[in-house]
Amino acid sequence: MLVFLVRHGHAGATTRRKTATRRAVMVGLLVAVVTASLVAALTVSPSAAPNVPLLDIPVPQFNLPGLVSGQAAVSSSVLRHAGPTVLNFWGSWCPPCTEEMPGLQAVHRELGHKVRFVGIDEEDRRAAALSFLHRVGVTYPSGFDGNGAVATAFRIEGTPTTYFISHGKMLDFHTGRLTKSQLLTYLRQIFGVS
Repeated sequence: MLVFLVRHGHAGATTRRKTATRRAVMVGLLVAVVTASLVAALTVSPSAAPNVPLLDIPVPQFNLPGLVSGQAAVSSSVLRHAGPTVLNFWGSWCPPCTEEMPGLQAVHRELGHKVRFVGIDEEDRRAAALSFLHRVGVTYPSGFDGNGAVATAFRIEGTPTTYFISHGKMLDFHTGRLTKSQLLTYLRQIFGVS
């Protein structure tokens, strides 16, 4: 009988140790998962990722002549019927525009069959804007907003500003210079395009 009690007591202690070990392992795993999630959330650069949730705001009404002679007009009605669209407000007088345009053009060459690219030259002279387009090598269409009325309707707060639009709805935007990497991130996250 003494042997039974000793063995039974020993078995209970072993079971308690196993249970305590399992609990410690589970708590450790839970802490690791929560920590990893927090680290991942805090290390994502806000400038590299689009704002969430998507805006879903209708595009203001506008109709602009094409900047380049013979180019079609750029208008809100065209944007209402278009799928994924990158709409970039720029000016020949804008140094960050000069820096970002080659990246926009490169992505246009790579993904122009999946995403429409449209520029709007704002508060500029047509001759300066045409010279600028030629110098930076942009081939996608641009509208001419010489007095800045369309930029005002979009309520842009600085140039360049890029909108991500689908079927006439502004889904997101980026104010300031947009790098090629940031643009590809927006396109992937908003439109699922890569």
